[in-house]
Amino acid sequence: MNRMLLVGASGRLGREISAAAQEKGYSVIPLGRNDIENISEFFTPTKENSIFKTVIVDVSLPEGTEKIADQLVKLDTKHTLNAWVIGTTGHSEELTQKIKMISSKTPIVLSSNFSRGVFFLEELLKAKTVTGKTVAELAKQLGFDLALWESHHTMKKDAPSGTAKTLALAAGISSDKISSTRVGSVVGEHSIFLSQGAEELRLTHVAHSRKLFADGAVDLCERILKHGLDKRLFTMSDALNQLMRS
Repeated sequence: MNRMLLVGASGRLGREISAAAQEKGYSVIPLGRNDIENISEFFTPTKENSIFKTVIVDVSLPEGTEKIADQLVKLDTKHTLNAWVIGTTGHSEELTQKIKMISSKTPIVLSSNFSRGVFFLEELLKAKTVTGKTVAELAKQLGFDLALWESHHTMKKDAPSGTAKTLALAAGISSDKISSTRVGSVVGEHSIFLSQGAEELRLTHVAHSRKLFADGAVDLCERILKHGLDKRLFTMSDALNQLMRS
């Protein structure tokens, strides 16, 4: 049986993930701030815990991620935690190093965006053409200028978004070629512009609902619990590339 320990369950994305996971038959356990201090109880090698495949999904805040990390550092190597999926950003260097250390005994996926469409767009940009060059490299050789624009709701604090940075990295777009808009209740839109003289191509991903992020997170967990991941730190892209070869 699959079990999800959900940190940040009361937030908008957390509620969507909880509903999507329960539809897939997961036992979803929401963990509040105080519950995290006892999180290791779910991974001790007991008869009760052995009937579950367990994943932590963290969509809280960096402070919540740090509390989880402080507990997981203490875990015995014979624990029953299958993976820790982190959807928070803005981690300190100290927390980043702690996460890397934990990943040596527990698979960790650190992702700024659980969208399968964004993963697909990233793969398109990195895909090799018959010339042996990636799509982005070939576009530049053909004289196209590449830039990225992204838009989110007014409550989103970081700009550019983590997703914009990920896509820019895949396309080799420098930070000065990224522009951001914060307006209304936009869920998320990212466009890669490939422009040259009298012609232009656009690769665009539009998020119509936060449900796509919840569905992507649960799909990732499903693949992890079915196929397993190596004990190391993954991006969403790295994890799916390994899991889809399983």
